[in-house]
Amino acid sequence: MIRSEIAEFLNDHFTLLAKCVEAEGGTIDKFIGDALMAFWGAPTEQTDTAQRACRAALAMAEVLEEDNALRQEDGLPPVRIRIGIHTGPVVVGNIGAPGRINYTIVGDTVNTCQRLESLGGKLEWEGAAAILISGATASRLEGHFSTEPVGIFEVKGKSEKVEAFRLLSA
Repeated sequence: MIRSEIAEFLNDHFTLLAKCVEAEGGTIDKFIGDALMAFWGAPTEQTDTAQRACRAALAMAEVLEEDNALRQEDGLPPVRIRIGIHTGPVVVGNIGAPGRINYTIVGDTVNTCQRLESLGGKLEWEGAAAILISGATASRLEGHFSTEPVGIFEVKGKSEKVEAFRLLSA
């Protein structure tokens, strides 16, 4: 792929995923390389952030499956993504240096999400998306979603192990 094709692919890809986040009232924090970072609960308070994030993740998997079917018709390889979801305390606000302030989210919860996303690359999975959620997130789903325990893992930067679940369906 040439640079303009890569940029066009990423823009199309992010458009598909961003619609899923926005449909669930999420805030897109930033695009980092080929990754999208989003959060719920700010700037507008939401009491069901875990459920919203999980619905968005499942919608991303679905829209990506549909897009992969079109890619296959064009002889292109499928796109696969990993998603990590964790629920916990964060700091949200305008953060940065003068002239370079961004509305963003920081904290250990953000780091745990990234660790879960990374863990998805070490596990076998089928389909377009590997969606891993933490035990903290799973405990807030109130039986509205189907999950499967994956295990308890040591993750970089955390003294406590993280319990992970595969998010299967709503």
